[in-house]
Amino acid sequence: MNINQGKKLSSFHQKKENKEKFLNFLSNGSSLLEEQLSFSKNGQQKIPLRSFSAKEIINSTNGFQERVGPYLYKGNFNEKNILVKKYERKKKMKRQHDYVIRDIVISSEISYHKNVLKIIGYCLEFERVALVYEYSQFDYLFNCIKFLTWERRLKIAIDIASVILYLHIEFPRPIIHRNLTSNNVILDKNGVVKLYNFECCIPLPIGKVKVQDDLMGTIGYLDPEYVRSNNVTLKSDVFSFGLFLLMLLCGKEIKVNYEGIYYCEDYGLISLENYAKMCIKNNKLEDNLIDSKILQEDQKKLKAFLNLALICAKNVGENRPNMIDVAKELQRIKKGELQSLLTTMECLIDWN
Repeated sequence: MNINQGKKLSSFHQKKENKEKFLNFLSNGSSLLEEQLSFSKNGQQKIPLRSFSAKEIINSTNGFQERVGPYLYKGNFNEKNILVKKYERKKKMKRQHDYVIRDIVISSEISYHKNVLKIIGYCLEFERVALVYEYSQFDYLFNCIKFLTWERRLKIAIDIASVILYLHIEFPRPIIHRNLTSNNVILDKNGVVKLYNFECCIPLPIGKVKVQDDLMGTIGYLDPEYVRSNNVTLKSDVFSFGLFLLMLLCGKEIKVNYEGIYYCEDYGLISLENYAKMCIKNNKLEDNLIDSKILQEDQKKLKAFLNLALICAKNVGENRPNMIDVAKELQRIKKGELQSLLTTMECLIDWN
């Protein structure tokens, strides 16, 4: 191949690449606008987002060299650190494109919340849209939970509850998160908890209390009613939040099967409520349901926190509280106002 032929081939590939970027931009941009219109007035975002070029993203991340989490890469743009989330192309995930677009829209609508990772832009030129966030040194909650005090754990519960509650009540149509797990929760360098990954979110139809959709979320945190019926509700988030509270309390993940039943070596398959009662009866709360690091804290507060977690994780949705009552109960626990339960709560466990 001579020099001229090489230049022509290089030019051909460059034109092809530019065309692909342009087509991706048009297709992804159209999907993004459509999604924006369905969630916000006149398609206007509460936080203006920058549209990055593929070249800017690739250069800022040095070709996606520094991976700091699942699909997350550290970069530097205009002398400011950024965090880029870019999915790999997976043929089997036909709906992945829709999830990423929804993640952008929901994130932009809620990003000013202090407990949400702030999105600053996106790139539409990749086949799978990339998201760009503000960067702050961070660690995943599950990596540092064992080192946190009781006060910090309670604060995290209150803060994450406020994000879920915002999704439930502050949008024209209530938004169900569907994937609340410790994998989507980080702590920044200042110890502030941040929720991210809103790709599984789904809005309730106007005037409806449930919506039917394919099963989405993380195994072990899934609402058993959603698993059985494919109907997801606001109470599905409450169920996941109950398991999240248990994780904060015991310092490890408590996962259940598709029927909402827990398995442990001592008792086999058992409901979470009965598991708690057996742990109390046999004096085995330590490190099974309550981290030994915090076991000596205010017993009334620990008991109320465990009770709340178990109520949230009830198998039947109508027996779970609404998220607003969960948030209120957490505030009561923080203040030590435990003389009586909220009318929407019940006492499931007791120990002296």
